Amino acid sequence: MRFMKVTIAQDELDKKSEGIQNLLSMLYGFVIAFSVTIVSGFWYAWVPRDVNWNASQIVLVMHIAGGVMSLVLFLAFFFLHQKFKNQIWWHILTPWKLRYQPDETRQHFHQRRLGHLVTWVMLTLYTTGVLIALPGMLFLFDHVWMQGYGASQLLGRVHYWVSLLILPILFSHMLWLTRKKG
Repeated sequence: MRFMKVTIAQDELDKKSEGIQNLLSMLYGFVIAFSVTIVSGFWYAWVPRDVNWNASQIVLVMHIAGGVMSLVLFLAFFFLHQKFKNQIWWHILTPWKLRYQPDETRQHFHQRRLGHLVTWVMLTLYTTGVLIALPGMLFLFDHVWMQGYGASQLLGRVHYWVSLLILPILFSHMLWLTRKKG
């Protein structure tokens, strides 16, 4: 008996189309890159750095590289997903206009709301990550800029708590529970 059903494609013909294959490829790549990023980020946050300084630095590099890869794959997946669902991408900028359409099911409406939430939380996560890494990246190009101790502490805390928040939201969005009718 099957309890979970991914709601990307409804029938076998849709699952074999080139668009859905591209979408699933981006999704699988994003899941792998995001998994590396989230595991290395929690490792870096929870394991004391003085246990093994070299391993800590390798984990940090993995976190940054995985974050960059997952950001690129997330953006590609987002635009392919919007195209596949025949939605306009800039509607994500106006979540207060998200309304129930009379021709859609209630589950699809909840899935769209959850998708908006996933997108906004992911954008917050990536924005804080880029802002945390920006001084180090600028230093590589011989430019010194620091955003201040308070700002860097705030960015680190927001990045950490948003990364904890995204896990259940992303999991529930990707594995939407449905009941078979009939």
